[in-house]
Amino acid sequence: MNLTSSVAPARRPIPRELAKILSDCRDLTVHRLLLSFAGLQDRICDMLLERAGKTDVRDEQQLYLEARQTLKADRAELMAAFEKRLRADFEARVSGKADQKTDFSKVDATKLALVDVTTLDHSVLTGNIVRIVENLCHEDLITLNRGIGHLLGRSDLESADNPLGPATVIGAFAEAVDGLKAERKIKFLILKELNQAPLGEISAIYADVNRHLANLRIIPAGSARRPGQRPPGAKALAAAKKPEAQQPGSETDIMAMFRQLASKGGFPLAGHPAPPTGAQAFAPLAPTPSGYVPGAPILATPSLHEGLTRLQAGQTGFDVEGAQVGFVGIPQGMHNVLRDLQDSALGQRANQLEAMTIEMVAMLFDFIFETRDLPDGIKALLARLQIPVLKVAMLDGAFFARKSHPSRLLVNALAAAGLGWAPEMGQEDPLYRMIEKIVHRIIDGFADDLAIFDQLRAELETFLSSEERVAEENFATSAEEINQSDRKDLAGAIAKSEVERRVESYPIPQFLAQFLRGNLQRALEVIYLRDGEESEAWTSGVATLEDLVWSVQPKKSAEDRKHLVAMLPSLLKRLNATVPAAQWAPGQREAFMSHLVEAHAAAVKPALAAVSSPTAAVAEAARAEAEAAKASGDTAAAARAEALAAAMAPAQPEVPDAGSAVLEDEYLEIASSLERGQWAEFEDEDAQLSFAKLAWVSPLRGTYLFTNRQGQKALSMTAEHLAEQFRINRARLVEAEPLIDRAFTSVLSEFNGRFELEAAAV
Repeated sequence: MNLTSSVAPARRPIPRELAKILSDCRDLTVHRLLLSFAGLQDRICDMLLERAGKTDVRDEQQLYLEARQTLKADRAELMAAFEKRLRADFEARVSGKADQKTDFSKVDATKLALVDVTTLDHSVLTGNIVRIVENLCHEDLITLNRGIGHLLGRSDLESADNPLGPATVIGAFAEAVDGLKAERKIKFLILKELNQAPLGEISAIYADVNRHLANLRIIPAGSARRPGQRPPGAKALAAAKKPEAQQPGSETDIMAMFRQLASKGGFPLAGHPAPPTGAQAFAPLAPTPSGYVPGAPILATPSLHEGLTRLQAGQTGFDVEGAQVGFVGIPQGMHNVLRDLQDSALGQRANQLEAMTIEMVAMLFDFIFETRDLPDGIKALLARLQIPVLKVAMLDGAFFARKSHPSRLLVNALAAAGLGWAPEMGQEDPLYRMIEKIVHRIIDGFADDLAIFDQLRAELETFLSSEERVAEENFATSAEEINQSDRKDLAGAIAKSEVERRVESYPIPQFLAQFLRGNLQRALEVIYLRDGEESEAWTSGVATLEDLVWSVQPKKSAEDRKHLVAMLPSLLKRLNATVPAAQWAPGQREAFMSHLVEAHAAAVKPALAAVSSPTAAVAEAARAEAEAAKASGDTAAAARAEALAAAMAPAQPEVPDAGSAVLEDEYLEIASSLERGQWAEFEDEDAQLSFAKLAWVSPLRGTYLFTNRQGQKALSMTAEHLAEQFRINRARLVEAEPLIDRAFTSVLSEFNGRFELEAAAV
């Protein structure tokens, strides 16, 4: 039967440093799983033998014994197949090949067949074992998903997709069992016993991998979500905080809203004359070259149109058909001139629709003046657009209904750009001057052609694109500094991890552990930074580490002893190349080599071949020798023996730094989900506020680089640090929704609430 697959989109290549860490996690997990499942096979054999002894049914007894014999006879073949499947399934999940779904629409129906019941039971049983392991490893698995997800660039990685997850592990073992040359019922019986076997050691393996990642600072030390907790996404969280009343539809037809208000009891501004009926006093505006088609005008009072035009021109102290206008239409600062218009004789002449429009635009600018998301200097510039914006709303009834309105798009763009200006930059700053220039051109140039807004927005975008190119060149230096710092930290963590893994896995004398943690670890860090993990120098350095550790282990056979003797010249040569003479303190190399000779002599002694650590036996004998020398009064001999005992004493694995517990809350969730281009407001030690943009995220550690508009470094921090700044109210995100859209949402909410109160009093 030929099936086609729908191929998942190709995933982005993993950075080399992260790919190396991922490979180390794979090797560590595979090594530990092979040891664990070897022990599990022994346990399953015991369970099968026990079941055979308890049953009186001869066929069952024979089946249990045959399954046990299969496990014992094919043990090596099974473990080799298990390792092969583990590595293959790991690579498939990392590359995304495991995500390919079968397209059943293209299956040849004539070649379909019923599934064998045993095969179905096999699948169900495997799934059940996976769920058991997921439950046993719940907390460690959540942390592992986070760490592996970071390495893969998939922050939402689930257990089922984790290349080291239970689905991969149990699936690989089940496939290995299925490959045994035995009857299907025997294979099924082996899996049934695995279902009853103790699988808790897998959790310990995951915990060790998590500790490895924490030591590399891929995941924070001590980080683990509470059982069963799945934090909401930042977007969902933000939405959850907004009352439903504040979430109107994306666009609102103001004319329909006014009619709805009238049907509920009349207009709140009933003191104004009713809108005229019949022919419109003003014709609809012409469509723009960009394709925007204006709506029907709201404006119907010619004197109001004349007054707005003269206010936009900067006139004051004039008379319109007997209505005196004594206020200024172009304010200096954040003064709402539309409130002055409402109180004036000219404003009182407006009909109900016009008065409602004035009120809503006035409320829009009230919102703009009150928002924290703009510097006051930029608010003052936008304040000069009150009359032109009101005029647009009067001449185009679709102003409130369409987010794509040219004037709304321009004001939103000006506000977004204004985040990049700070008072200390002054009014001669290019951005400030650009915004000021656009404001003046609207005041001087807008009459009834909306195309001017599209034209000015295009000019602003060209200006911002030019600034953005310069900013990227400027912050490239800061980004490289952070990248180099992260690489240095990562190099140190990887070198330390290579050393500590050996110290933890093998019995090593104290003198060798001190050398590995000091001279060799520093040398590996330098090699990693200079040549990378794929270099010959790095491979040689790690091989030197491996061989040094192996050289002090007991040599249980003549072949091992011959191999050590043959390897020593090469080992010493590589040791000298990896750790040159200049990197040794005076006398340090001689003492180290003396102890190494002593350790090698102990390792090849047949009498010590059965002990786990020949050097520990040397240490014990040296301590006894020291006691005897003290008893005889030979202090010099006692001192030499004590020094040897200290050098040969077993080294202890390093106690991992638990670190500070990471608070998994909404602040960390939001901080971890930021994207480039997001603006935030920060408060410094002097309580001064400033805006900064997330310009770059380190691919190695996820370090955030926030810059000002020019791309100059403002500050850098981790997501955990940023979350803490959110908690203590020293930082906050700037709303991503465009300014006018947010303002209109607020206006509708406030307006509806106000009307409901007034209607209730009627």
